[in-house]
Amino acid sequence: MNRNIFHFIWEHSGRQQIVLALLTIASFPVLYASLELPKIIINRAISDPQPERDILGFSLGPVSYLLVLCVGFLALVLANGAFKMRINTYKGVVGERQVRRLRYILLERMLRFPLPHFSKVSQGELISTITAETEPLAGFIGDSFAQPLYQGGTMLTILLFLFIQQPTIGLVSVALIPVQAYIIPKLQIKVKQLGKERVKKVRQLSERIGESVENVREIRVNGTVRYSMAEFTQFLGSIYWIRLEIYKRKYFVKFLNNFINQITPFFLFSIGGYLVLQGDLTIGALVAALSAFKDLTAPWKELLDYYQNMIDAQIKYEQISDQFSPPFLFDWHPATPQTPTDLRAPLRLEAVSWANEYGDRMLNRLSLEVPAGAMVGIAGTNALALRRLAELLVRLSPPTSGRIQIGSLPLDEVPLELLGKRMAYASPEPRMFNGSMMQNITYGLRHRPPPDDPATMSPARRREIIEAEASGNSTDSMDGIWTDFAMIGASDWKSLRPWFMQCLAATGGEAQVYQRGLREVFDPDDYPFVAEPLLRARHWLRDAIAERGLEHLLARFDRDRFNPYASLAENMLFGLPDGKRLTVARMVTDPAIRALMEAHGLWDAAVRIGRRFAMRVVSVYRGSADGDVMIMRYPHMDDALFEELVEAVTRLKRRSERPQRRHQEADTLLFATMFLMIVPKRDGADFVQPAEREAIMTIRRRLLDELPQELRDKVAVFEPDLYHPRLNVMDNLLFGRITSEDPRAITQLRALVDEALERTDARAFVLILVALGEVGIGGSLLPISVRQRIQLIRGLMKKPDIFVIYQALNSYDPEERMRIFLRMKELLPTMTLIVLEERIGDNPAYDAIYDLEEGRLVRRGQQGAAPDEDTVAGEAGDTDEPALRLLSRSSVFSDLPERVLRRLLAGADWRNVAEGDFIYRSGEPSEFVFVLADGEAEQVRLMPDGQPPLHIAFIKPPEVFGELELLAGVRRFSTIRARTHLRLLRIDGATIQHLMPSVPDLPMRVIQQVGKRLTSEAPP
Repeated sequence: MNRNIFHFIWEHSGRQQIVLALLTIASFPVLYASLELPKIIINRAISDPQPERDILGFSLGPVSYLLVLCVGFLALVLANGAFKMRINTYKGVVGERQVRRLRYILLERMLRFPLPHFSKVSQGELISTITAETEPLAGFIGDSFAQPLYQGGTMLTILLFLFIQQPTIGLVSVALIPVQAYIIPKLQIKVKQLGKERVKKVRQLSERIGESVENVREIRVNGTVRYSMAEFTQFLGSIYWIRLEIYKRKYFVKFLNNFINQITPFFLFSIGGYLVLQGDLTIGALVAALSAFKDLTAPWKELLDYYQNMIDAQIKYEQISDQFSPPFLFDWHPATPQTPTDLRAPLRLEAVSWANEYGDRMLNRLSLEVPAGAMVGIAGTNALALRRLAELLVRLSPPTSGRIQIGSLPLDEVPLELLGKRMAYASPEPRMFNGSMMQNITYGLRHRPPPDDPATMSPARRREIIEAEASGNSTDSMDGIWTDFAMIGASDWKSLRPWFMQCLAATGGEAQVYQRGLREVFDPDDYPFVAEPLLRARHWLRDAIAERGLEHLLARFDRDRFNPYASLAENMLFGLPDGKRLTVARMVTDPAIRALMEAHGLWDAAVRIGRRFAMRVVSVYRGSADGDVMIMRYPHMDDALFEELVEAVTRLKRRSERPQRRHQEADTLLFATMFLMIVPKRDGADFVQPAEREAIMTIRRRLLDELPQELRDKVAVFEPDLYHPRLNVMDNLLFGRITSEDPRAITQLRALVDEALERTDARAFVLILVALGEVGIGGSLLPISVRQRIQLIRGLMKKPDIFVIYQALNSYDPEERMRIFLRMKELLPTMTLIVLEERIGDNPAYDAIYDLEEGRLVRRGQQGAAPDEDTVAGEAGDTDEPALRLLSRSSVFSDLPERVLRRLLAGADWRNVAEGDFIYRSGEPSEFVFVLADGEAEQVRLMPDGQPPLHIAFIKPPEVFGELELLAGVRRFSTIRARTHLRLLRIDGATIQHLMPSVPDLPMRVIQQVGKRLTSEAPP
């Protein structure tokens, strides 16, 4: 990305800049004429009137002559304004188009960042750069060539006019311009430097705000709000002082510039007045000169502002360019006729290495070949190395060296679209887009832009395409379906459904999703394609229940019967409130419903019975941990309503000593609400006597015969042929309430519901209904286990040729993970499946299992990586016995089985260190662990400014050191030097990390040894 903003402007808008230049030049004659004409009006039409004057062959009197000149002046003013309007509008169009292009380029480059780079830049910083920091560039891009030309040309035109009137006046007008041209830019440079510093501080503040949003839980849990606000205050203070300094310098520059501008009129009045008195200059010329000079200050000020904006824009563009030009930026290669249509080929790694920014090599010359269709496992305890290997395999990170190939095609040359269609990746942190589950599941199929039909294209769409092309943006439309059904052999959503069901079954979540789907509540107006098959299942189920003699297990919703298994609210309305404009908890506050209850003598009984029922509910559930049970029994009662109920009952008990006092209105409404929540068969038939039942049925008949206008949009009535928007799927299918609590009867009914859904091909829609639920921002509404399954389904949906899975099911136990992998392979037998996990047990289902040891891949069955060409302490068949005895004596490795000690020695060698030399220093990589055999070492802390090292502890044989940083996964935070000549056994750190699972108490041994060392007495 070129760092010169003028290169970017000319490359992408050179033609438009030429058009602006031509318009600018065309405006100069009009400008000159508008300056000359006032002088003619004063000198000839007003100061020297003649009986007749000729204009273009026409003879005019004094008044007509004056009016023609004034009308001409007005026309010139309009023409000059029209030129300015057209030029400025076109500059705005050019500037906005190029900023739109720049933002598009930045977004495209951001998507090409290597994955490790995102750990170095914050989300807030990238957002701020793309949105806010590019905004000021729009004005400069439009002005970049036209502004200096227009303002410079305007200034030269005015100066030419002044010199023509009188050379002396012209010299006076330009005398101080060189002074301004030298001083003002010099002063503005410091302002620009402060502006650059301000941008840095604002970026840092944006980064800190984003970090606080992500870690808001930690801030609240640890009570560090005061600390965070103090930190924000520091950032805000820094920005304030920088802006204050900018204001001081900026307005000093403005003051100085204005002062210099006002000196020139002083000279014009004095010198010009003298020339008028001497007869060398006319008054009209002097007035015209003063008017022209007044117009001269504006373009000169604009030129100074342009210079300031140019420096500012160049600095911002350089910062943006540097920020979006990281090393190893991916290039998207276009498809060619020779590009394969799939990736069913062996995957090969040839001497692949990866090192971090410090040069620490995590992957060391890996060589591997995975046959097409194989199932391969890679295990490793180094999480970072394992993650980087997974990202290398799917081209999320570039290797430091080496090459990855799929067949004969290098991975970095595979077209992005082919890679996205034929390769899938799953990680332990599933990423979700805000929307529904189904949108996230089918995200990998969005490869077919909706076509634009020129015959039916709207004018707005045509304009959008033209502007997108002019700005270098994508012309693809977002007003359509991007799902490429043909990618998986489907043609529409209906034909996609069977494959979705198979993918769901393969990941093992079908049963849980199905049970959740039966509890879902949805509006049939939103998803009519789901409601229609569920209604078919309801009708089938109704007939099946009758045929099998199970009608006694179900109390159906019947317009003419009181249903004792439904709530009184459902019985009264023969339906439910819509949940938006009216709820069960607020039914009694509706004037129409309360009026009906009072008219039929039900209100007082409702308050009385509701009070008794409220006291029972509060006595049972107050202080109880069975909150979920209460919600299941009373789904219309939330926590807030229950708290109100507790307070009302408490007030009621206090009033029992003074029965003459009436209930408060709020308590009355609350008790009436509780009355409507009663389910007679569940809560006790004694609550609802025949009189109350009859009143409820009378109100129902009245409502069904003529529902009041104010309730028509608030109540959804039960209809046997309509899906009810306030019942869940199970209740809609049954269209009634289960009458038995016998588990066998309930199981029998549920089995019949399952059969109804299968027979009517509606089961899939129950599953899809769950998939239509929202996932929240980043999947925040879903537990990690669900997000991980969705991620796997998303990968399976596109029928990949290669699927790389890195710790993607770490929330499940190993047996369940293995079952899912096997079902995935069974679903797609030709798919290459590469599983990377911390631990992988031996399983014959894998075609091969590799262990990532010391940054190298070792096929399972080998004892370790190939030893380095150095003095090896232990090899197969030739063990170094002194080294084995030394390990057995050390407090860290004592009591370990001999086979484990021999594994350690496979990556160990002897080292000699001279007195005074350092074994390692703080800040170095933690790659090895040392066991002291002979001599004495000292743990010190290096001090700055040449001060002697600070003593921490002494190390004697057979102590182990260097192990704490290795286990912590950090660089050395201490320094070890030799007090005497040392003989050390150096053990490779990767070998120790690989053995960690077999020695779970090793970290505790390390902590105990470090504690003893730090508390030991120094030798005399």
